[in-house]
Amino acid sequence: MQSSYRITLFREVNHKIRYYKLALMLNLFGEYIFTKEYGSLKRAKPTRVIEEYYESYKPAYQHLQNKLQEKYKRGYKKLNPAFTK
Repeated sequence: MQSSYRITLFREVNHKIRYYKLALMLNLFGEYIFTKEYGSLKRAKPTRVIEEYYESYKPAYQHLQNKLQEKYKRGYKKLNPAFTK
């Protein structure tokens, strides 16, 4: 079991690149914070940031997996590691 996950997804909509970041982190109080952030690469600030708190790892991780599957169905893809260099 890891204490944190960070995943960034991208897709092109009307010739604009959209991103969706998912993060799962453990805070100092033993709660898991599931963060969703999304927006356009043309803007400096994200369109929206949503945080949800979970008391245990299993439901937080399950929610992360469900959200990933939902985003894959909508056409989002992980960033190719070759582009990060």
